[in-house]
Amino acid sequence: MRRIAALLVAAGLLAWLAAPALSSRPFVPRAIEFSQTLDARGWARDADGAWRSPVVRAPKRFDLVGLRWARSSGEPETRIRVRDADGRWNRWTLMAHDHGGGSGAEPVWAGGADAYQLRMSERPRALRARFVNATGSATRADRVKTTLRRAAHDAFATLSGAAARAQTPAPGSRAAPAIIPREAWGGDQCAPRSAPSYGNVQLGVVHHTVNANSYAPQDSAAIVLSICRYHRNTNGWRDVGYNFLVDRYGQIFEGRAGGVDQAVIGAQAQGYNGVSTGVANIGTFSQAPQTAAGVSATAELLAWKLALHGVPVAGQVRVTSAGGPSNRFSNGSSVTFARIAAHRDANRTACPGDAFFAQLPQIRAQAATLAPQYAFTAPAGLVSLESPRTTLSYPQKAQLSGRATTADGAPLAGAPISLQVAGTKAAVTLARTTTRADGSWSAELQTQYSRRLHAVARVPSGALVSSRPLDVQVAPRVLLRTPPARVTARRHFTVRGTLSPRRPRVVLEVARRGSDRKYHTVARLPVKVRNGSFTTRVQLRRASQHRLRVTFAGDARNRAARSSDRFLRAVSR
Repeated sequence: MRRIAALLVAAGLLAWLAAPALSSRPFVPRAIEFSQTLDARGWARDADGAWRSPVVRAPKRFDLVGLRWARSSGEPETRIRVRDADGRWNRWTLMAHDHGGGSGAEPVWAGGADAYQLRMSERPRALRARFVNATGSATRADRVKTTLRRAAHDAFATLSGAAARAQTPAPGSRAAPAIIPREAWGGDQCAPRSAPSYGNVQLGVVHHTVNANSYAPQDSAAIVLSICRYHRNTNGWRDVGYNFLVDRYGQIFEGRAGGVDQAVIGAQAQGYNGVSTGVANIGTFSQAPQTAAGVSATAELLAWKLALHGVPVAGQVRVTSAGGPSNRFSNGSSVTFARIAAHRDANRTACPGDAFFAQLPQIRAQAATLAPQYAFTAPAGLVSLESPRTTLSYPQKAQLSGRATTADGAPLAGAPISLQVAGTKAAVTLARTTTRADGSWSAELQTQYSRRLHAVARVPSGALVSSRPLDVQVAPRVLLRTPPARVTARRHFTVRGTLSPRRPRVVLEVARRGSDRKYHTVARLPVKVRNGSFTTRVQLRRASQHRLRVTFAGDARNRAARSSDRFLRAVSR
């Protein structure tokens, strides 16, 4: 019996470890972030005057590292080298200055390093290293779980015939390049902070990401996820800065969310983000050039993307600068760029590196050759989709509206409008309406889950035209029933509540008021939700005023939510 019990426990443990990987979606380990404060007072001075840190062991293995320091430290030239898990040091890498105008250095890919060393032209103040691990290798336990889950996923994918899918967007274009979608690199772990904004693509801006060029093709997805987490959580941006990322093997990744075929505003060139699309090449190309595969993929992507927006790939374009601290041109200046430009053309940076900058004529020539096959066909009509509020609290309804016109702007009266889920092969219609005499339309939509929507209109010729997608985020309704106003310390009492729509679990947060009259969290208790209701038993260890709240962390279907706060006093017996 003991042997059977042990086998059952082992089987249960394996099932628990493997469960997150049993999906047809690509397996992506959970990314984590952490930081480390460095004291630069003990650094040594090199013969060339640069300040060199001692070897610094990171708290955990890291895949990406960036730096932040006090603004008074200026913008020192900063180099870093990292040590991998086998004890090998890579070469010194020049870190780019913060593109957002802050005080720090842009992150570099380290790929499972456990230590690092810095060289800086000035000794910084308040220096802090920011890390991301996106490969599930931060600790020994993480590495065991990742190995088991990857093996389970590979076996499941083989049995089910599932494989990573590349999306081939083709509205108005032919033979578009294969683009790896966000779900394949873990984009659900880097959900945008807000709905996308849209501009008017007039040119393409080329970057490099500044990291070692020795990564393997299977590393690229983790690199993209790491950059996204750093941009969103450390830089405080809405999402990853680039619209697309290209690796040295010619793989193209969807970057900022909002639709690869849309004019999504990114953070690729300060002062020009509303009129450009950004393509970052993964690697450092200050001395080493990009590979032939990477050059070809960049050229093909820009040939398709610019043609899609009716923009030539050759020649120049004049745009107006919107200014900014890293912009080379003042606000309001009229600036001329090549249609395929380098980041350094617009901003004060060495990006995309001297070697890759020298390859831009080759990229422009290849793009010009490819552009005719991506000739854009003007749609038979236009339809818009907008909403005054795209973040909803269930069961709040989305208020949607728009306008449908012919290609020359004449209103489409009485045209049927379908509100559909965007990005699916089969059309999933959630609501229908009809345009008014002036082509305008409106509709209410109640949805349990967050959706990416688009409006589809049928024009007189019978053709269907689609709007740009609109992301509607739905937060569940979390209700915490009023607990007793007074309870006895160290005696259990019951907490109940509801969650709608139904999700599997919530967290009960317990905070105690301290002598500073502020509430400090003393417990976070996971609670299962069954049929939309949850119940748990709680005890408060000390006599004091307490605050209870229930939180839902958010997942692929719903955004995060929390209940109202409830207060109660624990008293001594």
